[in-house]
Amino acid sequence: MGVTLSETVPLVPLPRHVTLAGPGRFRLGARPRVGVPSAELLGLGRVVAELLATAPGVEPVVVVGADAELRLVLSGETPAAPADLLDRPAGYEAYELETGESGATVTAATAEGLFRGATTFAQSLDQDGTAPAMRVSDAPALPWRGLSLDVVRRFFPVDQVKRVVDLLARYKFNVLHLHLTDSQAWRLEIDGRPRLTDPACWPGGEGSRNGTGRQHYTRDDFREITAYAAARFVTVVPEIDLPGHSHAVVTAYPELAGQAVHPLLAFLDPRAAAGFVEEVLGQVAELTPGPYLHVGGDEAFGMPHEQYAEFTAMSLRVARATGKRAVAWQEAARSGALTPQDLAQWWVGADHVFDAEELRGRTPAEYHPLIDIAAASFELAPGDLPKALASGVPVLASTSSTLYLDRQYAEDSLLPAQSERRGRVGMASYAPRTCRELFDWHPGELKEFGGAAPAGVEAAIWCESVADFDDLAFLLLPRLPAIAEKAWTQQVTGWADHRARVRGHAAAWERLGWGGYYRSAEVF
Repeated sequence: MGVTLSETVPLVPLPRHVTLAGPGRFRLGARPRVGVPSAELLGLGRVVAELLATAPGVEPVVVVGADAELRLVLSGETPAAPADLLDRPAGYEAYELETGESGATVTAATAEGLFRGATTFAQSLDQDGTAPAMRVSDAPALPWRGLSLDVVRRFFPVDQVKRVVDLLARYKFNVLHLHLTDSQAWRLEIDGRPRLTDPACWPGGEGSRNGTGRQHYTRDDFREITAYAAARFVTVVPEIDLPGHSHAVVTAYPELAGQAVHPLLAFLDPRAAAGFVEEVLGQVAELTPGPYLHVGGDEAFGMPHEQYAEFTAMSLRVARATGKRAVAWQEAARSGALTPQDLAQWWVGADHVFDAEELRGRTPAEYHPLIDIAAASFELAPGDLPKALASGVPVLASTSSTLYLDRQYAEDSLLPAQSERRGRVGMASYAPRTCRELFDWHPGELKEFGGAAPAGVEAAIWCESVADFDDLAFLLLPRLPAIAEKAWTQQVTGWADHRARVRGHAAAWERLGWGGYYRSAEVF
């Protein structure tokens, strides 16, 4: 009996094949054993045990061997693990899961596949710790499945970033893109550059603080985050946004600034900042175990094109020289410096209209020249993706139309108390959309790619309107699992079945500390 999209097996993202294997059910019990094939995979076992421990009253133990309620079994010869997600062979994360009355077995060729299967098993458990007898055969559609988290406008301490990693892992995401620098602040310690992370040196001064305590990640903090993520098969991609979005840098180190036409349009000078770029990217690359380094490149408003092209070529060259694969926002295509060894990130969606006239109507006259400069940049945006694709550059889909989750909800909440937050949290300049509207697309149908598939899908959450962790939960859930389904699930799934599956996850969100999620009337 084939299982369609339903509440029977509330799996998100939906696997390729799910089949019920009879009427029986498996009960996990209070002290279930997680069996790993060797001592080398005890770490994996411990992470899987943490997954299962989110079920009420469950305290798993990890053992080596097959005498266990959840058995993780490596099949055949484990393939080599290229660091680059885009270089991995087909089926690298594939797994099979079989659950019966006596237990469950996940079989895969890699530890990563075993982990993906374990997350599926964890989702199949109901409130009573029982799972249906079933067979699952699964593999991802896309190799890059990510979330970009803005920790500049709202600083999230290490423990909260770990909670984001846990959520990503639960939904089979494999990239956490950390937006570490911007005009408002600089959030990563750089040896020899103490002013970068000193709130007193940021444009807002001490008023830039988000709460109390340290306002940046130390080098050890960053190592802790990347190690925690790696244990859950999530690759951290650090972003140092250059040469625009640089007010925090030029306030701290004015000698690095280019000749801006307005104080609000700061950018870095390609000659004066060359040593700074080598110094910073070198340190960040050294701290980063993953293969990627994001160099920004977006919205360098007011920067002469020749200087922008020179700077972008330089930052890409420096990033490559560290041994990392460079990632940049779509505007980098205008420099002509992107190569097929780099990655571009397309973000300006078709409905991302920069309405200069509307802005002039509600903005003081002294800011009108800034509006004109920004409008000129956005006029070039439709040409960025075709340029990148024509140059053979892999492109990530991060379109603001459907993948920016800092968008306000259009539908009501079941909780009247959330109505005020609905009008406050999310970018007011974006048209509000319902969860269903943000679900209604598929990566294989993006006409902008001309029939080609994107290299991956990455959602983004910008935090200008986010005041605390509950605001983050409010914007991410229940929408993030829909993005997971687009990136992982090969087949096109329907809204009614997705909704039926995802609403069964609310209790797990509560247990994982995501109780601030939006009680969308359209979903729940």
